[in-house]
Amino acid sequence: MPNRKPSRLTPGRSKALLLPMARDKATDLILRTRLVLERIRRRDIDRGAINHMAQICILSGYIARAGHGRASLDRIEEVEQHLAQALLAFDETGEIDEFSAALVESLMEVVNEYDRMLRTVRLELFAKASDYLDRLIALAANAPVTAPEPAAHL
Repeated sequence: MPNRKPSRLTPGRSKALLLPMARDKATDLILRTRLVLERIRRRDIDRGAINHMAQICILSGYIARAGHGRASLDRIEEVEQHLAQALLAFDETGEIDEFSAALVESLMEVVNEYDRMLRTVRLELFAKASDYLDRLIALAANAPVTAPEPAAHL
C-alpha cells in the first residue's frame, strides 16, 4: 500500500521530555537542596554544601540562558562566582570562609528559582543542563584549577 507511512525503526523522543519533571521527583530534588541551604544558613558549611549549591547555580543558569528564567541571570552567575571562589579558598586553606548574609539571601533566590524551574520547565531542558554540567565536571577534572575572575561582593 503506497499511501501507508513506513513504520519507525527507531523510537521517537519520549513525550515525557516535553513535560515538567514528575512532581515527586521534583519534590525530592528541591527538598535536598533546601536542606543544604538551611545548613548554609546555620553556618554549617562544608565543601559538599558549596559544591551542591554551585551545581544548582550552573543548572539554573543554563536554563535561564535558554530563556526560561525569571530571576536575574547576572545574579545567578554572581552567586556561582562566589561559590567557586569559596571552593578555591577551601582547596588552598582547608577552611570555608564565612558567607555574608547577602550571599545567603542570593542563594535563597537561586534556590527559589530552581524550585520554580523544576515545576515548570520541560524535562528535556533539564537533561541538556545536566549533560552540560557533566561536561563541565569532566573538563574540571582534566584541567588545572585557576582562580575565577573576582565578582562584586554580595
